[in-house]
Amino acid sequence: MISVALHRVDGDLAPVRVVVSESAFQHGPAVPITRTPALTTANLTALVADKHEAVSTAYTLVADLVADMGTHQPHVLTPDGNIRLDRLDGSYRQALTRWDT
Repeated sequence: MISVALHRVDGDLAPVRVVVSESAFQHGPAVPITRTPALTTANLTALVADKHEAVSTAYTLVADLVADMGTHQPHVLTPDGNIRLDRLDGSYRQALTRWDT
């Protein structure tokens, strides 16, 4: 079982804004970060051996976390284990180019 939770970098409990639109990164309303962790079961050997399994597991966890804040899916991860490089800025895109093949 893998569990994750969102935390603000500054440790504050103030509400945050999340991206809720694919066009122009329009921000949604400010909402508090949920205190409920996201949980999923994953095969640790597969996570290490298969990049798509790792990204797919990350997608599941992130989708669970952002759903509580009104976002229907992660912006750069896909359920089938891919990273949408077109949605990353140049430095991240360049660092992950080999992951997408």
